[in-house]
Amino acid sequence: MDSILFAGTKINKKKFASDIDRFQEKTETENKVDYLSLFESVNPEPEEAAVSKKKRKRKTAVSEAVEGFNVFKSSKKASVVNEEDTKDEEEDKLAKEKKTINRKMEADAVLRKKYNIHVSGTKVASPLKSFAELTSVYGCESYLLRNFAELGFKEPTPIQRQAIPILLSGRDCFACAPTGSGKTLAFVSPMLIRLKHASTEGIRAVILCPTRELAAQTTRECKKLAKGNKFYIKLLTKKLIRGADLSKLPCDILISTPLRLSSAIKKKKLDLSRVEYLVLDESDKLFELGLLKQIDSVVEACSNPSIVRSLFSATLPDFVEELARTKMHDAVRIIIGRKNTASESVNQKLVFTGSEDGKLLALRQSFAERLNPPVLIFVQNIERAKELYEELKFDNVRASVIHSDLSESQRENVVDDFRAGKTWVLIATDVIARGMDFKGVNCVINYDFPDSAAAYIHRIGRSGRAGRTGEAITFYTEDDVPYLRNIANVMAASGCEVPSWIMGLNKLRWKKHRPKRSRILTKPSDEAED
Repeated sequence: MDSILFAGTKINKKKFASDIDRFQEKTETENKVDYLSLFESVNPEPEEAAVSKKKRKRKTAVSEAVEGFNVFKSSKKASVVNEEDTKDEEEDKLAKEKKTINRKMEADAVLRKKYNIHVSGTKVASPLKSFAELTSVYGCESYLLRNFAELGFKEPTPIQRQAIPILLSGRDCFACAPTGSGKTLAFVSPMLIRLKHASTEGIRAVILCPTRELAAQTTRECKKLAKGNKFYIKLLTKKLIRGADLSKLPCDILISTPLRLSSAIKKKKLDLSRVEYLVLDESDKLFELGLLKQIDSVVEACSNPSIVRSLFSATLPDFVEELARTKMHDAVRIIIGRKNTASESVNQKLVFTGSEDGKLLALRQSFAERLNPPVLIFVQNIERAKELYEELKFDNVRASVIHSDLSESQRENVVDDFRAGKTWVLIATDVIARGMDFKGVNCVINYDFPDSAAAYIHRIGRSGRAGRTGEAITFYTEDDVPYLRNIANVMAASGCEVPSWIMGLNKLRWKKHRPKRSRILTKPSDEAED
C-alpha cells in the first residue's frame, strides 16, 4: 500500500536539505548508542565462555588422563601434583618427628634434673623411669627383675637410671657417682641382659678391680644378680692361673685385679678377643702410674671391635678423664651430683687432737661415751695399723686389723668376721677403702688425716651406703692444718657445716700428705711384745 502511495513521488533534496541533514545525524547517534550498549552487554559473554572453556579443558584433561588419552601430557601434570603432595607429607612427618624428639629431650632433661644427673655426649640414651623399662624397652628377662626385688632394689638409683641404658645402647661411658650409690649393679646388669645366656665359647666380659677384696666382693654380687641363669662367673685367683689352660675353662664373666690378669695374658693362658664388655671399677685407682702398664695390656688384649668399655668411680680426677678418652670411642660422661664430692648421707666432723698422743685419748673417750659398732678406723700405713691394734685389742671393743701383710685367706677371714658382727672395730689402711661394701657401717674414723681428697671421699664412703645414714670423724693435728681446707671444701660441697675460720685458710695443692708421725704405742716395747 505504501509503495502505491509513494510510487512516483520525488523529494526535492535541495529544498529540504537542512531537514535531511538533521534526520541523518539523529539516526547515526542512535546507531552509535545502540552499538555501544550492544558491545557492553555482549562483551562479558566471551570471558565467561573462555572461563568455562578453560574449566572444560581442565575437566577433559582429567577425564583424558583417566580414559588414557594424551597420556604424556596428563602424566606430567599428575607427577608434579604427586611430587608436591609427597613433599608436603614428608615435611609434616619431619615436623612431627622433630616435635616428638623435642618432647623426649624435655622429658629426659626433667628426669635428669630431678635425680641430679649430668651427662655430656651426643645422642645420650634416655634415663630409666623404673626397672620395668628394662623388660619393655630392652628385653630383660624376668629372673633379673626377680633378683632385684629379692635384693631389695625397688627403684633404680641415679647412676643406675642413666648408666644402664647407655651401656645397653652400646656406648662407652665413664661415670662418677657417690660411694654406696649402686655402681656395681649399674655395670653388671647390662652385661647379664646383653649376654642373655651362658656360653662355652670363651670369656665375654671382664671386670677389673684395684684390690683382691673388691674383686671377691664384685664376684659375689655378680652371682647374686645372675641367680636363676647359669652364667659362668669366675674370680681369677692364683690357684686358677696355676691350674689347667684357662682358654678351655667355661667363663662368661671374669673378675680380676690388673696384675693377675696381665700375668695370665703374658703366659698366653687367656684369650680375650671375644670380650664384649670391659669394666674398670674404681678407675682412678686403676689409672695410678703403677697399674697403667697392666691396664694397657688388658685393653690391648680385648680386641673385639664392638667391645663396650666403661669406667666407674666415686672420684674422677682430670687426669683420669684424659686417659679414659684416649682408650674410649665416643664416650658419654656421667656425673651424679657434683664431681668428686662425698655422700650427703654421711654426717662429717673434724676433731682437733693437738698431737699424736691426743688422738688415742680422743678415740678411747669416743668409745667410752658412745660405741656404735660396726666402726672402721683408717690409719696411714701398715705399721700404724699394727700399733693401734695392739693398743685396742685388750680394750673390750672386739677390735681386728686388716692390711696387705696378711695372707689372702687371713684377709678374707677378717672381712667375714667384720661382716658377721664378730668384730666391732676394724682397723685398716687405704687398701680396704676402695669399693668395699660393709652393710651398715655406722661410723668411719680417720685416725690419720687422709693424704688426698679422693682418699677422704673413699674412706668415709664405707658408711652411709645404699640410702642409710652414717658418721665420719676426722682427727687432725698441727701438722695437718695446712691441708685442712682441702677436706673442708669436700665437706661443704656435700652439705656439712664447716667453721668459717677453716674455710678462710689457704688451699694448698695436695702432695700426698703423709708426714712422719710418732708411734702410737703407749706401752713399753718389751711389754707390747709379751
